[in-house]
Amino acid sequence: MKAKKVLLTIFTTCILAAGVVLSPFAAGTIAFAETKDTSAQATEQTQDSEKETEQEKEQEVALTPEQQAEKDRKEAQEALQKDPNHVHKFRWIAKMNQSESAEGTMNYMCSECGKIWYYKPIPAYLAFSGETAYKIETAPQGALVKVKTSLFISFNNEVMEALAQRPDVSLYVSFLDQEYKGNRVSFTIPAGQDTMSLVDSNGYVGFLFLGGTYGLKMEVPMEDPLDHEPSGIEVTEGEAVEASEASTENAAEVVADKTNNQ
Repeated sequence: MKAKKVLLTIFTTCILAAGVVLSPFAAGTIAFAETKDTSAQATEQTQDSEKETEQEKEQEVALTPEQQAEKDRKEAQEALQKDPNHVHKFRWIAKMNQSESAEGTMNYMCSECGKIWYYKPIPAYLAFSGETAYKIETAPQGALVKVKTSLFISFNNEVMEALAQRPDVSLYVSFLDQEYKGNRVSFTIPAGQDTMSLVDSNGYVGFLFLGGTYGLKMEVPMEDPLDHEPSGIEVTEGEAVEASEASTENAAEVVADKTNNQ
């Protein structure tokens, strides 16, 4: 009986000893696996971050000069908004909707940092003319303001007044000659023109009239409204068109059109 108890005690002791000896190795193996998994996750995250950085760089490289200028302008405005010493200069500024057929807004906003204090909806046409005038007013010296529309076929006197006050700026307009359909045509008002003399008694000036005055250029015959690029207003620095340059180019285009139509 005593012998059995001794054997049982020895057997139990051996089992406990084996458990104590073997348990550190098992724990070590699990810890190593977890460390390996964590390292793999960290490597994947680093690779994803590098890919995102590369994609961002590619997108930046793909930006046009106008898009880059707009990006820089927005970044400068955001920096001003965070500046505690910045003093806001609020005024009413018209802004178009992303869809030019939708209502725009008249914003009481800081002209320097872009902070909006108050806004109210306005008709799409007033937003179109108002934003065009503001782009002309704030354009860099000697800039070319580019307007592309698939809906509107005239400006109000606000745009012509802005051009009169900025004789160094020229205006390029691309539009559909049957309002929301037809041929895509364009014209350019050179810098330094007497634009107020072009406004009719109701305070408007039509694009076809302006095209007849400065030369209408065919861009896309019978453009499909579903295929055209988005409308918008851009400013290109240092590309203002002089009157002599525009008249020579337009004269050549008019002669070519007449020859093709004969």
